[in-house]
Amino acid sequence: MGMIFWIITIGVVCIITSVILYKPYLGIAFIIISIPFEGSIILDSVSIYPLEVILAIFVLICIYKSIVERYNYFGNMKLVYCCIPFVLCIMLSAMKSIELSLTVKEIVRWLELFLIYYLTINLINDDKKMRVILYSIFLTVAMVSIFGVINNLSNFEANLDAGHRVFFFFGNPNPFAVYVNLTIPIFFSMMMVSVFLWEQIMLGVLTGLSIIVWAFSFSKSGWLSLILAMVFVFFLTKAKKTVSLFLAILFVIFVITFLFPDIRGNFMDRVELQPVLRSLEHRAMCYPIGISMVIGDLILGIGIGNYPLLITKFVKHDFMIQHHLHSLYLQVFVETGVLGLSAFVFWLVCIVRYLVSSLKTLEKTKNCSLFIGLVVGVIVYLFNNLTDVLVVHGIHLQWGIILGLAVVLTQFRESETCQKSV
Repeated sequence: MGMIFWIITIGVVCIITSVILYKPYLGIAFIIISIPFEGSIILDSVSIYPLEVILAIFVLICIYKSIVERYNYFGNMKLVYCCIPFVLCIMLSAMKSIELSLTVKEIVRWLELFLIYYLTINLINDDKKMRVILYSIFLTVAMVSIFGVINNLSNFEANLDAGHRVFFFFGNPNPFAVYVNLTIPIFFSMMMVSVFLWEQIMLGVLTGLSIIVWAFSFSKSGWLSLILAMVFVFFLTKAKKTVSLFLAILFVIFVITFLFPDIRGNFMDRVELQPVLRSLEHRAMCYPIGISMVIGDLILGIGIGNYPLLITKFVKHDFMIQHHLHSLYLQVFVETGVLGLSAFVFWLVCIVRYLVSSLKTLEKTKNCSLFIGLVVGVIVYLFNNLTDVLVVHGIHLQWGIILGLAVVLTQFRESETCQKSV
């Protein structure tokens, strides 16, 4: 069995390498498809981690083709310079490393995010490639949603008795909810811009299915982040009819889902005042703990990757806090200090400012609805990181690709404007 597994693995790697060598931008599609399978256990004991392998192959092929074919795959630097201060802060913080493997792991996670964004804005340069990547996201999330609904409904009664929440592929309902609600606005916007009836029907059905499985996750932070993001974009853009229609459809599907009394009962149990207060208290407790950890190292923090080793001095029994501080921004502050947090916030401010300014230039174009969907996906991630640390499960890579696609759309508009001027 082991020999067969390795033969199949080598064969799959060879096929992926050949496809990326022929069409480099398809490396992004392979990364999207592999995200749900990251860390999956097969053959009882073998765990697979395809993201790092595919990303390494992808980068090496781009470098090779740049040298051999003398084609510049790395010329576009839009918003890349904004993240350099944060990368430097991470490297400075790494000087305090206690265990090299943990430090390298965290650095690689952040570099993967910046790298996939960089590759996206350089390799996606026309509408055809954009559609391939969008449909890769759509079909992957649709697959996850279908399996999630089947898994939940097949054990419906038992799941309700146990207070079960959908987290298929991801091991935890909150990352699962974020993975789905990152893309729900994009699918809706794709449905809005589609000119084919069959495509609109397919997108509508699978978008509704994604919303249902998103509701089955019973993730309060996931629900709230999507609603807040839609409201935020509603006030920023003049295309309010599109956003209002999305909110209306979301509300209708949400209501229909909760017409079932068992689901409604499960929901009411989770949003009662006492459970909500306990959840808020648990998350609020992270802030004094985080400040206690970093109080002696305010400039550069405790060191990137050192959190799992040092938290045991402050918390011994809370399993969740031993893994993260329930806020990405708090964790960045603890690990990289005031310097790192300032650089990280600077990068995020540059992103939001660029996207907001681009809304005005795209508001009367055919890509306006799609851009709004991508912007909502970007903002959903930022909101969700207030209550969780989502540099896990490849979700940060999905977000980097979505951010890259939003930037690519603005550059399509800039190139069209330049051509008209000429």
